[in-house]
Amino acid sequence: MPYELDTTGTAAAQDENEPESDEGGGAESSLGMTIPEDHIGAFVAEALEDPERATAWDDVVDTMVAPAARDAWAELSPVEQATEVLSKAAEFDRRAIEHFEAAPLDGDRSEAETDIDEGLRCRRNADTFRDGVAAAYGDGRLDDDGLVDALEAAEFDTEVIAKREDLLEQIDSVFEVEYSPYGGTLMDDDDGPEPETEHGETW
Repeated sequence: MPYELDTTGTAAAQDENEPESDEGGGAESSLGMTIPEDHIGAFVAEALEDPERATAWDDVVDTMVAPAARDAWAELSPVEQATEVLSKAAEFDRRAIEHFEAAPLDGDRSEAETDIDEGLRCRRNADTFRDGVAAAYGDGRLDDDGLVDALEAAEFDTEVIAKREDLLEQIDSVFEVEYSPYGGTLMDDDDGPEPETEHGETW
């Protein structure tokens, strides 16, 4: 059965005879790669991984979960925890887009500085959170089915990431922003921005 990484919201294993839905997730809106069942988990983990980062799952949890919420967090299954982290990453992507869209490109850099900086911060957090989930899979915290289930339950949309990067490219073309090129494997290399600089701390 082909495994398709959906670019409109979820990852799903789709039957060839399954009709497309107006709500997204059809074969035409996916990457359409056929992955053997015993390699699905590794494929998904690689899609989430940012090779330029070395994120530990515990670091993501320490940042995301307040001390007062740790007991409730501990009661969640590994799949539920990973889903929460991936959903938080999606929220950071949306916030990055909002800030990049709000940055005025027809004025002085000082007028756009706050939105650019905040957008970059949200962008780093989103990529780091997804990398943390990939690390959880690599450490054995999630098995193949668990990783796929978490991705399907979370708000996962590669088109959002692509839009985020397109907006940042537009900003960079005007203000020459210093930032690291997108390091994940969710888009082709040609789709990412070009500058090769490092950005500061995450969170």
